[in-house]
Amino acid sequence: MIEALSKKEIPEASMTQSTDRLRQSNRGAIHVDKVSVEFKRNGQAFSALAPVDLNVEAGAFVSFLGPSGCGKTTLLNVISGMLRPTTGSVQIDDTPVTRPIPLCNVVFQQHSLFPWMKVIDNVAFGPQQLGDGDPEGTARTFLSLVGLDKFATLYPAQLSGGMQQRVAIARALATYPPVLLMDEPFGALDAQTRTIMQEELLKIWANFSTTVIFVTHDIDEAIYLSDRIVVMRTAPGSVKEVIDVPIPRPRTPKIMQSEVFSRIRLRVIDLIREETLKIFNSTER
Repeated sequence: MIEALSKKEIPEASMTQSTDRLRQSNRGAIHVDKVSVEFKRNGQAFSALAPVDLNVEAGAFVSFLGPSGCGKTTLLNVISGMLRPTTGSVQIDDTPVTRPIPLCNVVFQQHSLFPWMKVIDNVAFGPQQLGDGDPEGTARTFLSLVGLDKFATLYPAQLSGGMQQRVAIARALATYPPVLLMDEPFGALDAQTRTIMQEELLKIWANFSTTVIFVTHDIDEAIYLSDRIVVMRTAPGSVKEVIDVPIPRPRTPKIMQSEVFSRIRLRVIDLIREETLKIFNSTER
């Protein structure tokens, strides 16, 4: 069962120290410069990403949206340092990204928690590796932030899917990364749990002001969560259009009934339909 978060459950001093540590840093600006990616397929070069240029300001919430195979996850992997681009470069603030670095953490669709570790040990793992003086204390602070401090001694298999993802988010934030990369983190959840997780993610993000790159196939999810939506072309992947989402925060699901939400939704649907039709037309030849 998913329990709603409550700030009353979070130790006030720990909460303030944690949020201030990220807010005061004013870090997390991402600069993608002419990044392209080619893979080999049956001995032939396949272009997954055409040269991509993208700037994301510190503290922004940006979603990548587009048809399957348009390069959303490929671009995310390049930003994370898990995949080297064929050409171009990525910087987080002034640091070149050539490998995974502590400046950004990733939350995947599958939670990727260590099944042999208790919840608290999973969250404490990152801080411990980075030399945190009190990794367990840090872990408890972040478990409180996601409303799971009462489940600290359980194992991941004893939690629901939504709770596992909340632990994954706590683990990703526990090293205070300026950038959080999320690759369809709610894609495997049922509709009701997914809605609740979206609301809770916005609450957490509002506290930390971390830069978030969020990959999704869900148009409504992208609009609801984001400051900007990057709609991607396919074959090869590239940026088709960047759409601002001028909807005030804090947001509730009621904004989905607003005129501005509907207008953005129709625009995004048109853009993605164009790219999807290109895929269908190419397969019919």
